[in-house]
Amino acid sequence: MYEYPLFEGNPLIPTKDAQREIDEIGLNLWQVKDVLEKGYDCSRSKRAKNIIERCLYRKNKEIKVVAALVKWKEGIFWRVIHAGRNR
Repeated sequence: MYEYPLFEGNPLIPTKDAQREIDEIGLNLWQVKDVLEKGYDCSRSKRAKNIIERCLYRKNKEIKVVAALVKWKEGIFWRVIHAGRNR
């Protein structure tokens, strides 16, 4: 069974598209968690209360992660909905 990293006590689970983006920029979910924990708020517009957007500079590039807190019948988890890197 695959164990997801925990962010703020809840599993961090990517969408299929977000996982593809994470793979394309060469990250794993633990590095995504690091961006969410150590990054700064970089939202360019107002987001819903349950959505966070954080950025972190690594190797002269800005990495952005967007995640939403989701309540599901099985519990609560963070859904990674976007991951990208700016040049």
